[in-house]
Order: sequence, then C-alpha cells, then structure tokens
Amino acid sequence: MSLDITEAFANDDNLIIEAGVGIGKSFAYLIPALLINEMFKKPIVIATSSIQLSEQIYDDVHKISQRLGFDDVRAVIGKGMGNYSCQERVEKLIESGSLIREDQNFVEMATKISSGEVKQRSDILYSVKEKDWSKVSVNNCTYEKCTYRNTCDFYKMRHLIKSNSWVVDFIVVNQDLLIRDLIRKYETGRGFITDNIELTVIDEAHNFEEKVRSALTLTFDLKYIKRSLRNTSKLLSSRGVYTHLRSIDALIFNVENIFEMIEAQIKNYGLSESERYVITPLDSTDFKALAEYTKELITSTSLIETGKKERQIDDSLHELRNFQTLFYILGGSDFDHLIWSQNSNKNTVEISYCPKNIKEVLTDRLFSGRNSVILTSATICQSGSSLEERYDYITKALGFKGVLGEQQFSPYNYTDNALMYVAKDMPLYRTKTEENKEAFLKAATDKIVQLCNFTKGRTLVLFSAKEDLRLVIENLSKIKVNWGIIVQKEGSSQDSALNEFKENKGVIFGTGIFWEGINISGQDLSQVIIVRLPFPVPSDPITEHKIKNSKDAMNEIFLPEMLIKLRQGTGRLIRSETDAGIISILDSRLSESSKRPYRDAVLSALPFKTYTEDIETVEKFAQDKIIPRIEENN
Repeated sequence: MSLDITEAFANDDNLIIEAGVGIGKSFAYLIPALLINEMFKKPIVIATSSIQLSEQIYDDVHKISQRLGFDDVRAVIGKGMGNYSCQERVEKLIESGSLIREDQNFVEMATKISSGEVKQRSDILYSVKEKDWSKVSVNNCTYEKCTYRNTCDFYKMRHLIKSNSWVVDFIVVNQDLLIRDLIRKYETGRGFITDNIELTVIDEAHNFEEKVRSALTLTFDLKYIKRSLRNTSKLLSSRGVYTHLRSIDALIFNVENIFEMIEAQIKNYGLSESERYVITPLDSTDFKALAEYTKELITSTSLIETGKKERQIDDSLHELRNFQTLFYILGGSDFDHLIWSQNSNKNTVEISYCPKNIKEVLTDRLFSGRNSVILTSATICQSGSSLEERYDYITKALGFKGVLGEQQFSPYNYTDNALMYVAKDMPLYRTKTEENKEAFLKAATDKIVQLCNFTKGRTLVLFSAKEDLRLVIENLSKIKVNWGIIVQKEGSSQDSALNEFKENKGVIFGTGIFWEGINISGQDLSQVIIVRLPFPVPSDPITEHKIKNSKDAMNEIFLPEMLIKLRQGTGRLIRSETDAGIISILDSRLSESSKRPYRDAVLSALPFKTYTEDIETVEKFAQDKIIPRIEENN
C-alpha cells in the first residue's frame, strides 16, 4: 500500500485503495507521507471521520517519525470550534454573576477554563452535558479582536493550519473541515487550510459522500429565519432605510405559515425509519412573491454604506440569498437542489436543502487539484471480479478520477476464529404492517437472549432503526436475563456507555454511530448481532433522488450502500489477530432458502468464511472457541 501511494504521488495521480482491518493502514500512508514531507518541505493534510482517529493519527505521526529518524516533526489537529473552550465567554459569565445559578460541576469547569487549565473538551476527564459545554465553547470567534487569542488553542490551531509559511508538517483535520475549506476556497478564494500542501490523505473514505453532502447542506428553523429577518430590519432602519418594513412583515407571516404546514406534514407521516421527510407541494403559498420580497431586501442591504458594520452586512446578504434559494426550491423553480424537512434534537421543525450533484463539486475542486489525493478505508469495495466492478459504486458517488489500488486484505484468521450465523426461521419484517413488525421484533428479542447466553453477554447488537431498538429494549424489560443491558446514550459521545459495557461484560444496544468507530479487542466483545440488513430507506429524499437517476436501483444504490454499512458493522468483531467471535444476522432474507438474488454478493463481500444456519453449531462454537478464552482471562 505504501508503494502504491508513493507511485501515485510520483505520477501526480490520485489513488483509491481498500485497506483491510489489521494491515497497518495508518502506517501504510504515514511512512510515504513523512518521506514526502522530508523531501519537499511542504505540509501533508490528513482528513479523518472522527476526533478519536485524528488523535490516533497525531500520535502515530510522532511514533513513526522517530522510528524513521526524523526529529521535530510538527503536527497539529484541526478540530471543529465546538471542541475548544472560550475564555472570553467564561469571563463574561463570571463578570455577570451567572455562575451562581449553575451547579458545582459547571462552576469547576468554568474556573478551570478561566485559569487556562481546560483549553479543549478532551481536557475534561468526566462527562459533560452538551447544554453545559455549549455555554463555554468557542462560538462566533472574533479572532484577532479577541483579548485571549494568545492563550487560545482554537486561535492557535486556525493560525497554524492556514499559514502559508512552512510552520507545520502535518495537518490532521476532520473531513467536514476539509470539505468546508474546499467550498470556501471556491466561493471566496480564501480557505481555512493553507494552499501550500504536497499531499492529501482521506481516511475512512466510505463516509466521504455523506460528509460532503452534510457540509453542503443548509438547515433553517423558524426561529433562525425570523431572527435573521429582524436583524436585517434593524440594520436597514439604523441607516435610515424604512421601505423594507412591508417586505419583512410579509416574509415573517408567510414563513410562520410554511413551518406550520410542514409540521402538520411530519405528523401525518407518523413513525418513519427515515429521519428526513419529503416536503409535499405547499400550493397555498406564493413563493414567487416571497422570492421577490427577499430580492428587494438584498438590493436595499447591498446599497447601504458598510462602515463599521461590514461583517454584519455581509452576513445579512449571505442569509438573504440562502432564503431566496429556499423559496425558489419550495416554489418549484429551482431544480438543482434536494429539499426535505426533519425534527431537530430539540424537537423543532427544520427545513434543509443541498445540491443534487455533489460529485461534480469533488471532481472539480478536489480530484483536479495541484496535489495527489489518497482515499482509503477498510470498506469501500463491493463484490466483483475486477477492480473496476469492486470500486464502481464509491468512484461514481464521489466523482473520483485516478488510480484504483489493489485491495489489501485483512491478515486475520477469520476461517478458524470467526463464525457467521444467519437465522433462517425469522418472520419477515414489513415496515407498513405493524403485525409483521411486532412479530419480527418479538422473535428477534428471543433470538438475542438465546445468542447472548451462548457468549455470556459480551455482545454488540446493531439496529438500523431507533424505533426497533426501543421496542426490543421494551421487550427485554419484561424478561429476566443473566447479563447487563446497556443502551446507546443521547448525543455523539458514547464513552460512558462503552466503559460500562467493558466493566459489566453485558450486552450493548445501539444504532447510527455504533455501526463504526467502536474498537473493542479481546473477549470483551465476543459477538456482534445484526438485527436487520441495513438497506437505505426508500422514502428518504436523498435515496429517492438516487433511485430516480439509476437504471437498476437494487444493484446501483440499495445493495452497495447496505454492504458498506454491513461491512462496517461486522468489522467491529475481529479487531486483533487473537480475537474470536460470532457474527449473527437475524435477517432471514440472507438465508439459503430465501433465494434472494443478492445473497452471493453479500456473502462474498464479507471476510467470514465459516458459515452456518444451525443454532446448535453456534452454541458449540461458543463453547469451544469463546468460553475457554473468557475463562482464561478471568
């Protein structure tokens, strides 16, 4: 893999390459990257999908550079601003006396931020609630104008990754920041990351399409739009302009009606597996008139003299143009965007839109750039007889231009150390029929209990729908089990849930982020149960768009997306050469008797070669391979 990367760099090519679990993927790209940096004296950018992986890469850069004999390699991690504490905000809280109303943990955290002891969220060793951290984290940074910039980790990071002088060797960022940098450079000519780079590596590239779409998505709620319109009104009034008042009133009145109608639409959908909802036409609203009102505000705002309010005017114009696009899309006169509604974490209605065609963005702005781009992941290939077939889905989705690397397979002994079990006797799950759904989830609950007893807990159970998870937990609450039940926590951090799982050797139930990024080696994790094959939801607006633009939706969309997620989920099991465990799939569509046309493609894409549909074989494997290891460790 290192040689493939070196060759691509020497030939000014891009490269996409699958790197199986355990081959030493980060070493494979960091060794040539360090040599390239040493030779050309320019920074290397590495984009990852999580903070945990970024921190691991940061450590590996220093570890490998020492082994290669390179001294003083300078690396920086570029996290999102929400990961950094803001001393200015904390000092304002202290000055206002607001800390009196907060609990002891918050006061202690604020005191440590004020003293400079806590500069990032990762500096806090205990769990912090999201609502508490949001009061003290960086938000709307004033950069050079800030009194505390010289002691601020966020300001220092932004300065280092942006500097065009050679002050840093490795810039490790999340994929979101890399994408926002591409967009910003395209729109304004100035980005967040230096232009003066020699090589870009994108790790966990199976996530990249979703990350790009997310970065290009704009989201609005009623409160945000009203506040923005009122701020524009104040701005214009402060400059003696009052012709806008009628437009503002008309916009606010109509926007309130729009959100009311969309909220009613979401309620009519009822429970849905998709978190995104199609917005049906709102024929009672004159969107052409709303776009015209917005155009008038844009004209009035652009004509006022900037003075000291240049940033405020720029922000207002940017927001108004976004609102204008929103009205064009809702009115059916914009065909370049996808639009949908959703409920936020705070249970408020939101409207989002993004470009339909994201691959053009990447082809033009990333893969046609001045430096080589390396894409890698353990799960970017499908089954197929040629490299073109195996990389077909990911290269088309991303608009990738470059070399297809030979797949590097995992060295782990899946044949002897892993068993794949597919339940052949499960009821079919039909989302539109409550009776079928309840029958499946009841049978799934019973099967989970049986399988988890074989491994004495130590199991990760993965769901593709939150409602399924909730109903199975409800079923389990009525049964006495011999192991602890741990359920995924709200929010992005799952450290407390995972620590509880490791300590109690119980069974952990999760969805979403639990399908990837969890790394538990040894017999603490002896089984992964996949409740249903994670096919994308057909009613999701983005999936719906892809289906309309495909000739064979099953083989071009549903199967490739399901396989990427399934390979990620099953990849949680064997994390070292000594691990042993069971993959249990409770979806009988994969059984031999179901004769589904995609069965062979799924089985050939997974590394598990020992297969059974016999529950007694599973019990024997657990007794022979797993229980002795558990007892040995105890």
